[in-house]
Amino acid sequence: MLERHQEANDRFFSEHDEAHDSDEAFEQELRKNWLEAARHYDPNARLSEELTVQLQGEAARRGALDFRVGDALLRPLREGVSAAARRSIDLELTGVSHGSTVLHVRPSLADEPEEESAAIAPIDSSTADPAIRDLLKLIDAAEHERDIREWERVIPGLDHVVEALDKFDLSMNLRWSSLDGTVRSSTLSRRGKGYVRSLRALETQKTRRPITGRITELRESGLVKIKMGPSKTSKAYDVRIETEDLIDMHLELGATVSFLVQEVRKVDKIGRPKSTEYFFIALSDNQGVLPED
Repeated sequence: MLERHQEANDRFFSEHDEAHDSDEAFEQELRKNWLEAARHYDPNARLSEELTVQLQGEAARRGALDFRVGDALLRPLREGVSAAARRSIDLELTGVSHGSTVLHVRPSLADEPEEESAAIAPIDSSTADPAIRDLLKLIDAAEHERDIREWERVIPGLDHVVEALDKFDLSMNLRWSSLDGTVRSSTLSRRGKGYVRSLRALETQKTRRPITGRITELRESGLVKIKMGPSKTSKAYDVRIETEDLIDMHLELGATVSFLVQEVRKVDKIGRPKSTEYFFIALSDNQGVLPED
C-alpha cells in the first residue's frame, strides 16, 4: 500500500512536515488527537491524568525507589499541590519504572468528579489540574532564577522538595498530563535547587514602635510579656530588657505600661518573616525615660 501510494503520501507529508518544538508538544498533540477521535465514537471518552517524576542521580540509577527517598519526596510534593489548590489533595503512587527512576503519580480517584451522565459532556479538568500546573510554573521559575513570589503559598512545599532532593543528591524532571490532553513539564536541576537555597538567606530589619498593654508575665532573666487586650486571643509581645533595668523599673504584674521597643525581624530573600524579637528602648507616655544605651 505504501509503495502504491508513495507519490500521494509524499505530497501529504510534505504539507505536514513542520517539526514539533519539543517532545512535550508532540505528546500533547497525540493526546488531543486521540481524545478528539475517541469522542467521535463515544462522547464520554476521557483521558487519564498523571504526573511523572523522573529522578536523576546516583541514588536513582537502579530504576527502583528507596523507601527513604519516597518518604522524603512524596510528602512535600503533596504539600505543594495542596497549597496551590488551597485544599487537601491526595496523591497516589501508581507505579515505578526505569529511565533512572520514574515515579508515576496521580491525584486520588476520590478527588475526581463523579461520572457524568450520557447527556452531559465530560469535564476535562480536575481539582488537582490547575494546582499541579501552578507547581510546575513555580519550579520552572526557580530553575530559571526568576521571581517566585507570585506562588508564595506553594514555596514551602518546594523548599521541602529541594531538601529531600539535596539529601540524596538528586535532581528531577516532572511532566503533567491532564484530562484535556495538555502536557506540561518542568525541571529542577542543580541550578534551580541552588536558587531555592539562596532564597533562604536571612537579612535583619529593625524598626522602632510603641507597645502599650498589661503586664502578664515577668521574668528575672529579662523578659516582660505585654498583652494588648483583655481577650484570650489578644496579641501579646515578649519584650526583652536588661536584667538591671528590669529591676530598677519596679514593674508589677497587671500594671499597664507603654514601651518604646525595637522590633528586630529576620526575613528571607522573598520577604517571608522567619523570626521577630522585641527589645526595650525606653518607657514612654510620661512613665519616665531610660537612656537608650
